[in-house]
Amino acid sequence: MPKVTAAYFDARRQEILTAARALFADKGFVRTSMSDIAAAAGLSAGAVYRYFPSRSHLVLAMCGEEGGGTAEATGGTEATGATEAAGGSGEPALGGTAAESVETLRRQVDPRAQGLQQARLVTQIWGNAVTDDSLATVATRRHAALRDQLAGLIEQGGADGGGRPAPRDEAEFALAALIGYAALVATDAPVDHDGFARALSRVLG
Repeated sequence: MPKVTAAYFDARRQEILTAARALFADKGFVRTSMSDIAAAAGLSAGAVYRYFPSRSHLVLAMCGEEGGGTAEATGGTEATGATEAAGGSGEPALGGTAAESVETLRRQVDPRAQGLQQARLVTQIWGNAVTDDSLATVATRRHAALRDQLAGLIEQGGADGGGRPAPRDEAEFALAALIGYAALVATDAPVDHDGFARALSRVLG
């Protein structure tokens, strides 16, 4: 019997996460069953449960936190939108200026840049975190890590005092604005996407 490699397991796991991500964005966490995910991934329900014992494990895996049955999380390639306010995975990593980094995050939930799915996931993860302690712990921890990275970029920008908020406060404000923006996109609310981008950039400029 041929040996099943780690690469095979990783590929099947990724297929499950990809299918779950699309279904969660389309139908929501609660209305998506493990059977739905198995069918979308072209696998048996038993195969899905082998990797992820429950739907909650899948959600946490998309946040890069929970490995499920056999491997560590892949949130890096899939979702982290919620935890990075608007996208990302694993440990958040920003680069460039604060304004450039925030614009990169914004585009990840901009529907004109194919960000609708991500916006829906971001909004659901934060919403479900209200009543799911495990998810709340993951989301808030990664949010804090992203906030601190963004605050560091703001500080590197060399803006002087002059009544400006502290870098950490500016970072918190920008990320909160991005979460709200994702919620507007997810619900198809009228949004001036360019106007929002200009306003957010000005806040960080």
